[in-house]
Amino acid sequence: MTDVRAWLHMRGEVARVRRGSGLLAVLLAGAATVLDTPGKRADAIEQWRRAQETARRHRIEQVRDRTERYDGGWAMPTSYCLQQDVAAAFAKVREVATGGRAALTNHQDSGPDTESLPIGPGVQGLQDDEIVLARNDARQRLMMGDTSLITVAVDTLGREEAEHLYGPALVRRGMQLACGARSSLMTYGRR
Repeated sequence: MTDVRAWLHMRGEVARVRRGSGLLAVLLAGAATVLDTPGKRADAIEQWRRAQETARRHRIEQVRDRTERYDGGWAMPTSYCLQQDVAAAFAKVREVATGGRAALTNHQDSGPDTESLPIGPGVQGLQDDEIVLARNDARQRLMMGDTSLITVAVDTLGREEAEHLYGPALVRRGMQLACGARSSLMTYGRR
């Protein structure tokens, strides 16, 4: 069996097949004359095994590269303006996480995807208008398919605090979209 596989590897693919029943006959044609000695067959088998090992290593390397690309550390944007925006966002998140300014307990945006909840201590230091702007921005980005604001908030602050900031309905919808984006059923054809 390895002799046949080695020959098929050495021979290459068939350019044209008329009938499936004749495929094996076409593929094996000439094998007995080309691989007529045990030494030639052993060389063909060794070439086939090396090719199999090379293909296996290549697949492993591709998986490692993909894993590093998706699971690797985050890289700072190269644009100076974006770097400033990111630094400001991280500073605000750190301020909120450490207690920041006084906690707010007033109203918040009550759009179609949010409920009216009192603003809890998790969004300390944010003014009412900042929360309204954050919710509107997150809602607009969700309409475009961008879940980054909500997923970052859930990852850094926790789901409960993200719900205080964006509202439970908006967080739930954002997480649904984020989970769906990782599904192979929803990403067919994307690379």
